[in-house]
Amino acid sequence: MSEEKQKLSRRKFLVEAVAIGAVTLGATAGIKPKKIAAAAPALPYPYQVLDVNLVRQRGYNNYFLGGCMYASAKALLDTLVEVVGSPWDTIPADMFKFGKGGALNWGTLCGALNGSLAIIELAAGSSAETIGPELMGWYSKFPFPSSAHDTYCHFPGQVTTVCDSPLCHQSVSLWCAAANATVSSSEKKDRCAKLAGDTAAKAAELLNAWSASTFAAVYQPDADFARCLPCHVGPTSRYDNVQGQIDCLECHTDKTTHHL
Repeated sequence: MSEEKQKLSRRKFLVEAVAIGAVTLGATAGIKPKKIAAAAPALPYPYQVLDVNLVRQRGYNNYFLGGCMYASAKALLDTLVEVVGSPWDTIPADMFKFGKGGALNWGTLCGALNGSLAIIELAAGSSAETIGPELMGWYSKFPFPSSAHDTYCHFPGQVTTVCDSPLCHQSVSLWCAAANATVSSSEKKDRCAKLAGDTAAKAAELLNAWSASTFAAVYQPDADFARCLPCHVGPTSRYDNVQGQIDCLECHTDKTTHHL
């Protein structure tokens, strides 16, 4: 054997000996070797048709356990675990509790929307770009709460309001004014529980249609609001200086009168 090959053989022996010694020492010391974490499954996750009414009632019930985002996400998630199984059963529902009251009671995006949109993203992948906006548009124009909960809710027959916005602040404030109720009242909590169930049910309805290849977006902004978009929203607009799709006339009537 040449001198060079002898050097390589000795080096290989020493490397292998050190590696074996490290493993042996770790085992003797009770140190377990680190496991390499498996990569999360690529989106979209498997989806099967959901029972819309079951999702609705679960959303209502879940609200009292963790707030609106938890309510809608868990209603969809639990139902998906039942009909599909893995990987839906790996998602911890408690992670959605932060979204209550528009994200830790800051009144921003309604938690019922936030939770539903998260599940739509997991289920539909890139198609969430069209399904999600449809859910938000529907929410903005729907008279909450629906009467679908009246056989089991605490306060049936509540007054309804249309908020023209996906924001918790506007949705809750308008309803409380119309119902003469406080934000911390049992009446308001029951209303938001119904809203969470209604929103999760609509998300299930849209996903079912998408799964059956029958989904079609139908939401259109009101005519007056739509007149703002060509000037302010999107890269092809005149100014491209507004981020959002919320009805701007709800807050900016002082800025838009000259357009009307």
